[in-house]
Amino acid sequence: MKILNTYKTINIALAAVMVLAMGSCQKQIFEEPFSNLAPGDAFSSPDRIEKASVGMYDQLQNPEFFGGRVLIYADQRGIDVNPASFFGDLALFSPVTSNNAYANTAWQGAYRTIGEANLFLKNMAAAGSVVPAAKVDQYNGEAKFIRSLCYFYLVNLYAQPYKFTSGASHPGVPLILESASDPFGSGTQVSRATVAAVYNQMETDLKEAEAKLPADYNDVTLQNTARATKSAAQALLARLYLYKGDYPNALIYANKFDGSKYALNADPATTFRLFTTNESIFSIAHNGGDNPNTNHALGQHYAPGLRGDITVSPEYVGLMDQTKDLRFKNLITSKGGLLYTTKYVSVSEWVPVIRYAEIMLIKAEALANISSTVDANALTIVNNLRARSLADPITASTKDELIAKILVERRIELAFEGQGEFDFLRTGRGIPAHSTAAAQAYGSNYVVLPIPFYDTQKNPNLAQNPGY
Repeated sequence: MKILNTYKTINIALAAVMVLAMGSCQKQIFEEPFSNLAPGDAFSSPDRIEKASVGMYDQLQNPEFFGGRVLIYADQRGIDVNPASFFGDLALFSPVTSNNAYANTAWQGAYRTIGEANLFLKNMAAAGSVVPAAKVDQYNGEAKFIRSLCYFYLVNLYAQPYKFTSGASHPGVPLILESASDPFGSGTQVSRATVAAVYNQMETDLKEAEAKLPADYNDVTLQNTARATKSAAQALLARLYLYKGDYPNALIYANKFDGSKYALNADPATTFRLFTTNESIFSIAHNGGDNPNTNHALGQHYAPGLRGDITVSPEYVGLMDQTKDLRFKNLITSKGGLLYTTKYVSVSEWVPVIRYAEIMLIKAEALANISSTVDANALTIVNNLRARSLADPITASTKDELIAKILVERRIELAFEGQGEFDFLRTGRGIPAHSTAAAQAYGSNYVVLPIPFYDTQKNPNLAQNPGY
């Protein structure tokens, strides 16, 4: 499989040394050139192992996946942005083929990052005595968090949602959990695991990461957001359980955020300007020097002052009171008669993966689903979030009405952050018609991306999605 042929000996990213810009509240990550070293050398000292661990985040920045593109793809196939001609048929569903360049490079980018994490784990196992046990735990936790994060987006882009079949027994994506000694051997011809198996693996990895990761990195604010922490693993577990429809466990993990460490910013725009506030739980750090180029960066695609080829849909702005809601007033702008989000305004934008506002919404949705009536706590949580943006409070007279309003609130709050299509599918809804995109019923073959043609040809065990 092509996905297994991209392993390097190891990338030591002298890279990603995390520093604070002196005299500025803007935090940045700078990347120096990396060196390729044999594993024995790369893991021969604590300093080199530390650099190798940070190198995994450098790989996570890859432009085809978490450099920003994966968020764009999930939102292009939702209804809060208009289909962008730059991405061709990606947002139009049925014209997409198994040779689609974006579907192919996203798949490859994800598995490159997974391969880097697997290779790190393999070399760390051989060099564990070089650093203290607590550091071994931390590094392994970081690798497993990164691997799980990639699998979360892979399985939701390339497979039908968890509840599509009983027990999630339908095909997911290949689970690659070890670095192959012979990437060309027959053992690399891996079949697709079930969606249930992929979720189970993510759950196992994230629980291990939760147990092993530090609460913070010696109070270095930048690293607390840009490196995996215990909270980051807990937050991704809360999201994972929500996507499974396991509301009791989603609530358990959302409740781990008691508000003492994380909180909403007074203005919803602040999170997207300062990057490391108390609202940010985990983000992919970038700066002007190491951000993906003009064809990949979030800011390039969303900002009207840059490329600006992704515009906001009327369906999205229609969800808000445009005279009051700060998510419209401070995060939407107009240019040439078109509307744009200002969550991303430059090539240095960090990629927001999960933040406290999402945890609040996970808790509200879990409470609303568990309760047999209108859950007062869920309603309060949503209205606290709306109050931050000066939006009027909502009311609900039935459980179903409350759940529907929470899902609308998720659209308003989390738009352009990579969950646009996923929220429809995980809740058993089709994608409504919008702009030039036709409606897609729940269960349509085309709401999932095709497995790359190249990979299905090289690996006879890799089944294609129906319809491609």
